Amino acid sequence: MREDNPRVTRTKGYLKEALIELLKTMPFENITIKAICQKAAVNRSTFYAYYTCPRDLIEEIESDILSKLPDYNPGNPKPFIDSIIQFMGYIKETGDAFRILLSTTADTTFGEQVVAAVMDKYEDFATLQNQEERKMAFIFVVNGVVGIVREWIKSDFQLSVDRISRMIIDMAFGAVGLNPSDAYNS
Repeated sequence: MREDNPRVTRTKGYLKEALIELLKTMPFENITIKAICQKAAVNRSTFYAYYTCPRDLIEEIESDILSKLPDYNPGNPKPFIDSIIQFMGYIKETGDAFRILLSTTADTTFGEQVVAAVMDKYEDFATLQNQEERKMAFIFVVNGVVGIVREWIKSDFQLSVDRISRMIIDMAFGAVGLNPSDAYNS
């Protein structure tokens, strides 16, 4: 069965939702395939058709999220803030997944993966010339953004998607030597 088949997508979605729900009440290392399948109301053979273990499932959830990170392209006619707003809206819609993946119960390196992915995507745009300073600036920014997102989720999204996006742009761009107004202009 093809990966883009709607039934496959739906079944994988059930499995992902089941894992996230289970992570709300127990540490990752205690979660079994049987528990995931029971929660998702699918057979174990269905689980094994797509994954070999719960680690594969959580890694796919992380990969799904990281694939949504917006690209920064200064030549793009669409302002970067629009992409950030869209991504923050996605975070709000999938708040439970982010809350879990950024917590210690998930037994995941998601926070570090976010840092690496952002550095990989945006490093070329930093104006800091010294490689080590640029790396430190990105680590600072990404960990700061992850902290902001954690608090935003924890506050049950008290700030609007637009407001949190603008705060992140203003702080992050300035820290890596970019002009924040570049993110607002097309």
